[in-house]
Amino acid sequence: MDMYEENIRLDGLLLSPDAQVLGIINQIVDTFAIKIEVCGEVEPALETVTHRHLDALIVDWHRAYAPNKVVFAARSSSPNSNSTIVAVVDRGSETHALLSGVNFLIHKPLDLEHAERCMRAAYGTMLQQRRRAARVTVDLPVVVRVIGGNQIEAKIIDVSIGGLALRCTQSLPLNRNISAAFSLPGAESSICLCGTVVNTDDKGRAGIRFSFMSEEDRCLLHEWLANELAKLDNAEFPAGVAMGKISPAMS
Repeated sequence: MDMYEENIRLDGLLLSPDAQVLGIINQIVDTFAIKIEVCGEVEPALETVTHRHLDALIVDWHRAYAPNKVVFAARSSSPNSNSTIVAVVDRGSETHALLSGVNFLIHKPLDLEHAERCMRAAYGTMLQQRRRAARVTVDLPVVVRVIGGNQIEAKIIDVSIGGLALRCTQSLPLNRNISAAFSLPGAESSICLCGTVVNTDDKGRAGIRFSFMSEEDRCLLHEWLANELAKLDNAEFPAGVAMGKISPAMS
């Protein structure tokens, strides 16, 4: 794994059962170190865009896949209201996709060079949104204590100055208060916090909003986030990607 991949990892979802689309897009997202989950059906995609933060949503714009429904769900959700959305479109469906809230278009039939140019432009937007959100992807074990309840083993999958996202061994109850302690990568001391479960699903994913953290721990978290986000400011596009410029939602 090169330094680029170690420093920056973006998460995305691809909605398409089309083998050609999957083949082209997989080549491209590997180049950009975007970790993509593939959904071939609408319902799992709706579940993901509603509850999990995504840097990128790539939608095959075919009526059978209800793309406008998935995009609307993403734009209506708290985690993904500002996420970067790319539509893979046929000629004639561009306007519908753009009016639905898509940021970038890749035209069919897919051409690898054209698709790379589009994703290069989309990648820049993803980095900008990640900076604004100040949300950093991590993979940290943690034990969460539900106040008045039991302890649950979990992993922190992203963290910001105001909260974090968890993947738990069991579902957390909505609106319950929790406490937890975790160590940031490279930090010598643990961060202790209290928070509230603000979103959850039946697959163990949950969003926590901080309600209390000591000033010392908050400063530690703020400094760590600043250092991690500085990597985004210094991030370079992967070598070998086409250097042509492209405007948002254009080809």
